[in-house]
Amino acid sequence: MTRRIAIQGLVLVSVVSGFPAARADGTDAGDSVRVHGFLQNQTGVFIAPDESATEEYQAYPGAPRERFPSNHGDKLGRLSMLRNTLQIEADWAPLRRLSLHTTFRGVTGPPLAADRDAQPPHIPGAVAADDQRRDWVAEHFYNEADLREFYLDVRPVDLWSLRIGRQQAAWGEAGQYRLLDCVNPIDSTWHFGPLESFEDQRIPLWMVRSLVDVPPLAGALEVVWIPMVPVIERPEDTVTVPLTQVGAWGLPPTPRQGDLSVTTAKIHHRVFRYPEQTPGNSRAGARWVGEVGNFSYSLVYFYGHQLSPPIPDRYIVSPAWSGVDVELVFPRQHLAGFSIQTALPFPVSTLLRYEMLVEPDRTYPMYSELKTLAREPTSEDPRTIARFERKRKFTLNHAFTIQQPAVLRFLNPDDLVVFALQFFHSWVADFQPASVADCASVRGDCILEVPGYDSTLMRRHHFRLGGTVFTSYRNGMITPRVSGAWVFAADGWRRNFKDGGGFLSVGVDLAFGRHWRLGVAVNQFFGDDPYYGVGFFRDRDEVNLKVRYQF
Repeated sequence: MTRRIAIQGLVLVSVVSGFPAARADGTDAGDSVRVHGFLQNQTGVFIAPDESATEEYQAYPGAPRERFPSNHGDKLGRLSMLRNTLQIEADWAPLRRLSLHTTFRGVTGPPLAADRDAQPPHIPGAVAADDQRRDWVAEHFYNEADLREFYLDVRPVDLWSLRIGRQQAAWGEAGQYRLLDCVNPIDSTWHFGPLESFEDQRIPLWMVRSLVDVPPLAGALEVVWIPMVPVIERPEDTVTVPLTQVGAWGLPPTPRQGDLSVTTAKIHHRVFRYPEQTPGNSRAGARWVGEVGNFSYSLVYFYGHQLSPPIPDRYIVSPAWSGVDVELVFPRQHLAGFSIQTALPFPVSTLLRYEMLVEPDRTYPMYSELKTLAREPTSEDPRTIARFERKRKFTLNHAFTIQQPAVLRFLNPDDLVVFALQFFHSWVADFQPASVADCASVRGDCILEVPGYDSTLMRRHHFRLGGTVFTSYRNGMITPRVSGAWVFAADGWRRNFKDGGGFLSVGVDLAFGRHWRLGVAVNQFFGDDPYYGVGFFRDRDEVNLKVRYQF
């Protein structure tokens, strides 16, 4: 995501220029200063079978035929990414109770042919050409100069510390499901999210974090306040980037929907009404972390905005343009949850973790035909305005993780083999199942998983199963890894296991000395339905190579 904020760049230059120089022997001259970082290239090529995208046609009275995809593909041999990254981190500790940290990341990447499917909010002209879409994506997402982190750590007394500035707050450890990891939005526009580190995907925010240790209770209280400061933070950087805006790793164009008047082909402009940067829109939360015997636990509450997905609010039709303007919002939301973790003595070093998140008022988008007329055109204002229906539902999400190191001499005679398995379940309360036919006749809860994709109807239960196994050879020089996940297609285990979708990643990381790192992986995606779950990415099988130089 492009963040060219002049004030942040000036701050970074002034801070770096103020660092004391380092001596030739590597020791610091004067105050304690550490500078490190990396240069990295990541290149991927799509290897999915060349299964041509298929299209269906819908005739409009008095208008040319419109095309709607019923499948998607045509990516074999094309670049899945070409991402070059420079990241520099610096720490300065002028006083024992005072330190400053900054992280700068510069990224560059060319337009990709696969980005022809991007759905930008607006490109002048009736229909954006493929090269316009590709250039728009590269400009807004693949090229960035970003002051990712810039914060001051202060410890006024031994039991109290403050961190003030642009930073990340990682509260959860449920992996790709990000249950309690609810503070920072994410940007996964350049690759499939579960295959990248969460630290790289999180979008840092300007915030204040206070941590107070409470020894009598064997715990600590952390409080976070995000003031939504204007000017410094761009509104679009405070929410998760919609995957409809990119094509290489974004969602494919929508198939034919129930309401043909608001499909992608008919949308003139998508207007994102990002959370306003005002005191009233501040976000805040608290986390208690403690220990009881052999158990560690955390309790979390956060009040902010629903970071993803954006919820369609209304659409506007005007004689001044061909198509409609669709407005999308990011509603307010309460979040609460807890985690508990322990290590069992038998089997040896078995780690168990349970994490739960409750969303008492999660907002869901609904089937596109479910809307109400809010304003009819008049001679003074010829616009027609309609509001999309939406619903708030109590939603429970939880994940159970087990991690087990094992001695398997036939696989690795010198080091442990680590197995990790994770089960995720999400449940929507007070839910009335519906089919597309039900929604057309206004029956049931016609809420969607993905706004604008009428075929991705929400289900009462979501089950996912994921796991990984890895080990190391030659003192960590060679680390092979296999990981994957499966998303069950419906509420039942047996009925729809074969109709679900998932991914499998097989790779190896190599370390050469202190500086060079190389990783190669083959990533495959499965999904019977091209417009549900991981099926959205079933044309994205790839070979991915990552080369990094650390300094």
